[in-house]
Amino acid sequence: MTKNNQFETESQISDTAKTEINAVDRDIFVDAMSRVANSVNVVTTNGEAGKFGITVSAATSVTADPPSLLVCINEASHSSAAILKNGVFALNVLSSNQKEISELFAGRIADSPSDRFSIDEWTESKTTSPILSNAVAVFDCRVVETYKQGTHFIIIGQVVASKKGVGDPLIYSQRSYTHLKKNNNTNVD
Repeated sequence: MTKNNQFETESQISDTAKTEINAVDRDIFVDAMSRVANSVNVVTTNGEAGKFGITVSAATSVTADPPSLLVCINEASHSSAAILKNGVFALNVLSSNQKEISELFAGRIADSPSDRFSIDEWTESKTTSPILSNAVAVFDCRVVETYKQGTHFIIIGQVVASKKGVGDPLIYSQRSYTHLKKNNNTNVD
């Protein structure tokens, strides 16, 4: 069976095209990306490298066959090194009332406890990654692919277990937390 890929890989792009297409200015890019609304998540891992967690907004599904998702984590983070060594992670989607958990795992609370997992209720997943008991959704994953792009690792995980919680997700957009505004009369086509 031949795969039909409509997109060229970097190795297929000519050297001329690579030099003619310049990247946008970093500050313009960051400012434009701040307008994109994302769910706020805590990515956790446990294993030989230890138990770690970090707040991320760069996470999305990849495919349903097999169920998989990706997260992007800065290479300088202790969590990224631990995930790569442990080979597992869990994506905990925070609820709209969990701003403190987001700030804690983002390292923004000055007097945070030495064990971040002592705040709120955590359990263990199939992979032993910490699971936030009252998360909106949880996806337990084993690492299947990793890529390095600039300052970040793109980590693709195959979902081995998932859980649907209750409530609305915590959203981050325009450099602040926000919430979903529901309109029951809106139809999406």
